[in-house]
Amino acid sequence: MNSQASVSNGHAPSVVNTSDAALSSMVSPEQNRYANILLVCSWAGIGIMAVTFILYMAGLFNPMVAPSQMPQYWGLSVHEYAKLTNAPSGWSWLTMVSHADYMNLVGLAFLGLVSVIGYITLFFNYSMKKDIPYAIMVGLEIIIILSAASGVFHVAG
Repeated sequence: MNSQASVSNGHAPSVVNTSDAALSSMVSPEQNRYANILLVCSWAGIGIMAVTFILYMAGLFNPMVAPSQMPQYWGLSVHEYAKLTNAPSGWSWLTMVSHADYMNLVGLAFLGLVSVIGYITLFFNYSMKKDIPYAIMVGLEIIIILSAASGVFHVAG
């Protein structure tokens, strides 16, 4: 099943795996669409994180904790850091997005939503195809991820 062909370019033989073509034809259009969404959105999120990090390191947008102050907080637990810096909890950081250190979280939050964006497209695709079991499964995934992100589920700590 894993057939290989030897290809010569005049110098040294190389091996080309011809089963890759067979595998790509086995991938559904939904899988390709989901993978493409993950690829594009993941790089977009990384780009957002890079830009907002540069803005933070440049000291722009009035950070709540200046980059030069960060080393004094490195050894602290999350709870200690939050208490000393008056950091917000949960989604209340969105009210502070005008500060560069919280602006950094926009890219991170976007990355957390990337799979949901892909699932939403799958949900509509499966629904239009009347593929009810997959539509239900994807719909439940969306509900679970959004519920977890919204803070519905709490872990004692």
